[in-house]
Amino acid sequence: MRAKTSGKSPITASKELDGEDSSYTALTNALKYSLDILNVKVETEVGREIAELAVKRLPQDDFSGGKWLTVTKTIADICGENDRHVFSQSELYDFLTLATKQMDKKHGKVFASSDIVFKIYRDIMENYQSADKSLKANYPKIIVDMVSVLMNGRDTLGREVSAHSMERYYQAKKSEVWPRKRDSSKHIGIVEKDYDLVESLSQITGRKRSDLIESLGKIESADVGKLTDLCLNYNKLQKYSGLISSEGEFKKEVENELGRRLTYNQLQHASVSVRKSRDYIENVLDGKFVPHGSHGINHIRHNLEYGYQLMGLIERKKRGSQKSH
Repeated sequence: MRAKTSGKSPITASKELDGEDSSYTALTNALKYSLDILNVKVETEVGREIAELAVKRLPQDDFSGGKWLTVTKTIADICGENDRHVFSQSELYDFLTLATKQMDKKHGKVFASSDIVFKIYRDIMENYQSADKSLKANYPKIIVDMVSVLMNGRDTLGREVSAHSMERYYQAKKSEVWPRKRDSSKHIGIVEKDYDLVESLSQITGRKRSDLIESLGKIESADVGKLTDLCLNYNKLQKYSGLISSEGEFKKEVENELGRRLTYNQLQHASVSVRKSRDYIENVLDGKFVPHGSHGINHIRHNLEYGYQLMGLIERKKRGSQKSH
């Protein structure tokens, strides 16, 4: 498909489309221009389907998110449905350029050169060719969410993303596509709610985010809570780890933090838990703490968790809650 530009060059046509007119006509013209740039041809069955659906789905009067973001979101949603259309690497570069058009105008500076946008360009250059087909089909939607966050501080579903979490959010959005092939809404929910947890676990264990999402989807919610607590307190764990060689310093730091004294046996429990923190995290993720004995308790796990509870690093289990395993 070729957009009708009255014989003008694509650059000239693009500049005219960037004008102040925010009417529905301007929106449809921007859509036609975008489909042309992205090489979506109406001569093909898929191209016709995308063009027809896009026109139908454009909002009639409310596109406060910006003309170009509205258009690219519409295209991304349609192309991502059942992996309907996968852009080539060069076409995805063009898609990112189109999606960031409104940002330049709204914020009065060239966002194409901003740090996070540059990182997305580089990621496409380095990783897009080897990506899974489903991830490739969803790349445009990820880009639209990132642009929405940059413009408004929220993604297209209205979830707030802070400035310092944008890169983490971007990686989490990429990771959440993988479990979709396994049809696991539980896995997807973990990414949407706990991408900070996934990123922290990735840094602690060195595991791939997609593997961590799958592991988190298999364990009990109580265990996800314990891992979350440990990740939030991981700086304390590292600090304690550096003091373990000096029993007096370790005791002083822990007791100062807690505001109370611990017995010798309690301190021993705590120091072992600190030393074994990474092993504990890995074993919980892998489901290796197999319950045994008549009480159905894994004593190694029980003792490590007791140490973390003593130091206030994980919540104490309330009476009547599920047994440790």
